[in-house]
Amino acid sequence: MTPKTKSVSSKNRFSVSLTDSELTELLSLKDRHRVSLAWLGRQAIVEFIAKYREENVQLPLKLTIRSTYDRS
Repeated sequence: MTPKTKSVSSKNRFSVSLTDSELTELLSLKDRHRVSLAWLGRQAIVEFIAKYREENVQLPLKLTIRSTYDRS
């Protein structure tokens, strides 16, 4: 499936849900390196795509089991 062609100035967005601890870590990285959360997200995606681009590389699909009470 390929995305619909959009104008060059268009922004593609999606949402990600994070735990409180994941957000805390990202905010710490953002402040420490003086970058935006958007930059961190794009960088993570670029690195993920580069790492798993090859068809013979298995995605890390093992799910982390979280307690229903673990919201941090």
